[in-house]
Amino acid sequence: SSPTPSIHNIFNRRPKSRTRSVVQVQRPTMKITVVLLSLVVSPSTIVPSANASGFRDLVDRVTRKKSGAAATADGVAATDNAAAGLQDEQEGRQLQSRNSNCWSDKTPAAAWHPTYSAGWTNGYCRFNVDCNSPSYSTEAACCKAAYAGQVTGYCLQQLPSPPTTSPTDAGGLDVFYPDYDTAWTEAGCTNKRPMPSGRPTYSTMVACCKGAYGGQVSGKCLSMLPSPPTTSPTTSGGMADFWYPDYDTAWSVAGCSNKLPLPYRNKNDRPNYSSQVACCKGAYAGQMSGKCLSELESPPTTSPTGVGGLDVWYPDYDTAWTVAGCINDSPLPSGRPTYSTRIACCKGAYGGQVSGKCLSQLDSPPTTSPT
Repeated sequence: SSPTPSIHNIFNRRPKSRTRSVVQVQRPTMKITVVLLSLVVSPSTIVPSANASGFRDLVDRVTRKKSGAAATADGVAATDNAAAGLQDEQEGRQLQSRNSNCWSDKTPAAAWHPTYSAGWTNGYCRFNVDCNSPSYSTEAACCKAAYAGQVTGYCLQQLPSPPTTSPTDAGGLDVFYPDYDTAWTEAGCTNKRPMPSGRPTYSTMVACCKGAYGGQVSGKCLSMLPSPPTTSPTTSGGMADFWYPDYDTAWSVAGCSNKLPLPYRNKNDRPNYSSQVACCKGAYAGQMSGKCLSELESPPTTSPTGVGGLDVWYPDYDTAWTVAGCINDSPLPSGRPTYSTRIACCKGAYGGQVSGKCLSQLDSPPTTSPT
């Protein structure tokens, strides 16, 4: 029989000796070093009785260790790559949060926000994350707060069950305001929502009509009342309970009136007085014609005075100062200073009058100017 082939003959193509091979896999957290055994293959180092099969088993064991080490290194690399990817993703999320104009790094929860880019008329609310607008818990709350005065009602129309008009209490607002969007002669008062900004309000519809449309000849506002009167509301005889000056007539021949409807919009657009004589004295005090006073039920023959004239005295600026004095004639010219007594007027208005004319008109004149 042929002799058993030597190990050297089987692997005669391989070098007789191998140097040590080191495979190192480095990762941030692990080092795996696989050291392959140094093999020195020579006929003198192998037991002569060893056969080729036994040597193959040895080589297979070494190869399996090497493969296992490589697989472990690949697993570590995959784990490190996954950790690095997660870190990058987290950093990206933080960067996105910082770029969202939020005050904190934490991205806020989604809520209902007004869509300012859609404009006011067609504005609406949408459910998203937005750090540049106020947030609301519901779409209806967003519409009512952010688009309360939206005449088109576009925001509310986007609701799942939109109201036919803007949401109101029963019967509308609890106040009434004038309808300035309609021509004054044909307008009235309303309590519809939403109330436009800057409108005056009244507790009742009739109060609104009287305050905002008191002089409305058409009576449109009052005709909208649940029980409208046949004419504008008045006191007995179709007269108001106050008097006002007639600015539609030339001042020199005008008087005071309490007729309704008022020839102006609001009661406070003109001064008003509790009586006709008070109106004449307040609005036509210097009227030389006496037209206003002549319209009194019992007009005086001249301007009304107290006993002996007015109850105040004033300087006579129509006479030269050197020969003038103080009088209490009515009407009192506008802008004149008044004094409770004649002597007080003389001392105040003519204190340096050398002629003593003013003092000479006293009931008991002094011989010289008072000192």
